[in-house]
Amino acid sequence: MSVFLMAALSIIVFVGLQGAWHGLQGSLNSYLTENHLPNYWIQGSYITKDDKNKLKAISDIKKVRSGTRLQVKQDKHHLIIDSFQKPLIKLHRVKGDKYNSQSSNGIWINKEYARDHSLKIGDNLSVTYVNQKFHLKVKGIIQSPSRIYFTGTQEFIAPNYANYGYAYVSPKALKKVFNYRGPQNIVEIDGKHKNFRKEIEKIFGARLLTYYNQQTLPDVSTATERVGEIKNLSYLFSFIFLLLAILAMYTTIRRLITSQTEEIATLKALGFSSFKIQIHYASFGLLVGGLGTIIGALVAPLISWYVLSSQKSMFSLPNWQVSYSFSAWMVMILVILICIFSAYLAARSGSKGLPAIYLRGIEETKARKIWLEHWKNFWKHLPYSGRWAVRDAFINRTRTLMGIIGVAGGMMLTIAGIGMPQSMTHLVDKAYNTDFSYNKRLYVNNYESYRKSHPQAKQWVQISQAHFSPDDGYNRLLIVVNKGDYVNMKTTTGGDIQNGGLYVTHGFAKRAGIKKGDNLKVKTFGSNKQYSFKVKGIIAIETNQGAYITAHTWQKAKGFYQPTTLLVGKNYKYHKQDINSTISINEQKKNAYNFVNSLMSIFALIIVFGALLIIIVLYNLGSLSFVERMRDYATLRVLGIHKKELRILTLIENLITTFIGWLIGIPAGIWFLRQYVNTFSTINLEYTRYFNWETILIASLFVWICSLSTTLFISRRIKKIDMVQALKGVE
Repeated sequence: MSVFLMAALSIIVFVGLQGAWHGLQGSLNSYLTENHLPNYWIQGSYITKDDKNKLKAISDIKKVRSGTRLQVKQDKHHLIIDSFQKPLIKLHRVKGDKYNSQSSNGIWINKEYARDHSLKIGDNLSVTYVNQKFHLKVKGIIQSPSRIYFTGTQEFIAPNYANYGYAYVSPKALKKVFNYRGPQNIVEIDGKHKNFRKEIEKIFGARLLTYYNQQTLPDVSTATERVGEIKNLSYLFSFIFLLLAILAMYTTIRRLITSQTEEIATLKALGFSSFKIQIHYASFGLLVGGLGTIIGALVAPLISWYVLSSQKSMFSLPNWQVSYSFSAWMVMILVILICIFSAYLAARSGSKGLPAIYLRGIEETKARKIWLEHWKNFWKHLPYSGRWAVRDAFINRTRTLMGIIGVAGGMMLTIAGIGMPQSMTHLVDKAYNTDFSYNKRLYVNNYESYRKSHPQAKQWVQISQAHFSPDDGYNRLLIVVNKGDYVNMKTTTGGDIQNGGLYVTHGFAKRAGIKKGDNLKVKTFGSNKQYSFKVKGIIAIETNQGAYITAHTWQKAKGFYQPTTLLVGKNYKYHKQDINSTISINEQKKNAYNFVNSLMSIFALIIVFGALLIIIVLYNLGSLSFVERMRDYATLRVLGIHKKELRILTLIENLITTFIGWLIGIPAGIWFLRQYVNTFSTINLEYTRYFNWETILIASLFVWICSLSTTLFISRRIKKIDMVQALKGVE
């Protein structure tokens, strides 16, 4: 049963997670390919025909489509409306008509926003643009491949469809309904160029507002990165899991074979060759390992669907599928081969030698002095039970090593299992309780007029995309912060953001190889001027990877400063007509917890499987130890050692093994947690491991309770030892 369970669990974990990430990867690839996802997205203050011609002239650029983007309100909610004569992407139609560029009053709205607001085909939708209300008819419900993970604003790290949606209208409707006569301001581009970022900066200059490619557009990259996150998790966790599973399977089959030494000797005495006996016992591994693998393969799709279901609230995909790669078959074959090979090795060691010798039972271990015995002052102060346990542990090194590995591995998995949700939750708490302490973010219509009418407003924030040099190849955020009490993040050395230089976030610094004291060039989008600043510190913040600078330092360098974001406290009063929109920190926190919750089911799954693995591994090791020592225990009983003393002996042996494994498992678990957490870091978010004494304490209690419970359970079997049966020789 133990081998069966370990084989099944190994397959369930690896194949189950693989079905999720490989299926998500397949769903994404087919969706993005079939619907022609662009390679680049550009937004400028205005786009001209000359701009488009220059873009088309760049080598390897195939198609260029320009359009218009507006942000409107629907009641208190926000809609981002795109308008193309002929979109480069193919919109996936969920309901209603296909997108029609000739429609004079129609709107095509995204599926999730329509669902959350109970919008149906034929409904009239009222939206407000530039303080005027307009009416559009819902012609279709759609999904866009460039909006798979649509958050609406960079202030949210997870989709918020209750407040933010996207839609498409025709250029004809844009003119007729909105009376829009402004220029086009967005471009979608198909094709690839090695240094496209440099080329578009030359073309657009100060008119360039944002630039994204498939790796940096969060609406797309978050989905593709999630595939890598679950994939890395699958390999990282399964690697440790399979190592412990191999240990459990080998020791369990070895225990089985060891218990049948006399049967093996009898078969040899009856004329069976050693090879036939070895093949016979190897078939045990084939049967049990094969059955476990089959059951694991049958259950794995349920785990795959469970993991995928947890991601459906985050990603907007028309189809979800489970699929597996060739490596799933390789792992299944590997597990079966391990079972067969373990049984074969155990039978091989038990089928050597003369039958008459093996009919006497398990061969006694030769006693010998160990190096600790040379420390006489230390050795003579040990009680007899302690000496016996220590000597036995050193003589049976393989068995002891297996126990240590089992406990250390269990500690690793437990620390990682508990620490990962802690690290995720810590990110949210730190970001929205410590790093920032405002109550609301106000987005004002006009900075100059608002500042004059509200001189008490202090902590302004300006956020813009910027090209840093040196960098990691991606545009980052430059965040200009005025004096105030609501931005409180610290540097890695515990310092505050001060005047006189630039502060780079840790994730950006790590990827770009930036260090404190380096000179960093900055060119913000919307400006042709390049600035140079000295890096004064590295900021320990997980969100908004980029750089921070004080408003005083930025203005002193003659940088453009016209912020639109104001951070305010709970009792701050304002007039709604002066404000374009607001976001409360509680909304951001709730949104971030939704993101964390989408991953919690995966973490919970791993914790459950990790706990099962630890229990089985430790029980197997304890049981194996009992079988191997049964003759020793019987001998000690005959010599007058009481059963209570024997149980103390088993307890001491277990304590030694558990203690060493526990000590090794703590730093190993902390290391594994870091690797585990790093699999979820992206170019926009940097996850850092977080653990405290509670993490170590809970993990330690769990592992010690499992270990001591196993000892207690095994030691009760001492009562049932038949001294005559255990000590008698050939019948």
